[in-house]
Amino acid sequence: MPGETEIQDSEDAKKWIDWIEEAIVKEYFRYYEYKNFILKSFIDLSEATIKEVVHELKLHRDVQHHPNIISFCGITKSESDDESHLKKYMLVMEFADGGSLRSYLKNYFTYLTWDDKYGLAYQLVGAVSFLHNEGIVHRDLHSGNGEQYDVALALQIVQGQREHIVPGTPEAYVKIYTDCWNDEPEERPTASKVLERLKAHECRYRSFGVDE
Repeated sequence: MPGETEIQDSEDAKKWIDWIEEAIVKEYFRYYEYKNFILKSFIDLSEATIKEVVHELKLHRDVQHHPNIISFCGITKSESDDESHLKKYMLVMEFADGGSLRSYLKNYFTYLTWDDKYGLAYQLVGAVSFLHNEGIVHRDLHSGNGEQYDVALALQIVQGQREHIVPGTPEAYVKIYTDCWNDEPEERPTASKVLERLKAHECRYRSFGVDE
């Protein structure tokens, strides 16, 4: 019956809201001192949204110890001033003042040495490897927030198309990322294996004093 479903949904949502309230009171999450924060808010308090919030909270709690992952600082709430007194929960996140990787590369790519580029690649793969070791799979990893070309790009990749290798790229680095393009998933290196190869090649690269 519709009425019974609405009651059940309300009870389930209350259960998840109670969990969030307890997380706030008992300070489940570490405290950080930052001057600037990003607030990620959730206004729709349906059961599905509340469960998503709780899931994200638990994920952030598990991955607070990596220098290349945006820090989760806590959760807060505000209440509307109107008669509804609607509560709005907000995740308090570290502010990435450098912007996205895409914007950073757009502004500074021509100034980066291959030593810098290896460092960026190592940091990114290190963060992904850490997530995988925690049993977390990042399903939407890209250099920015734009997703308008994702579907078209996916179709091109399925059809066997790949990006052109950038002239001047060290052969060792080309080998690493082209191996990740393999059509057979079991033939692709894992994130931890890519991390190992990047570290080995970076050390070798530095030892020869090679640069652009």
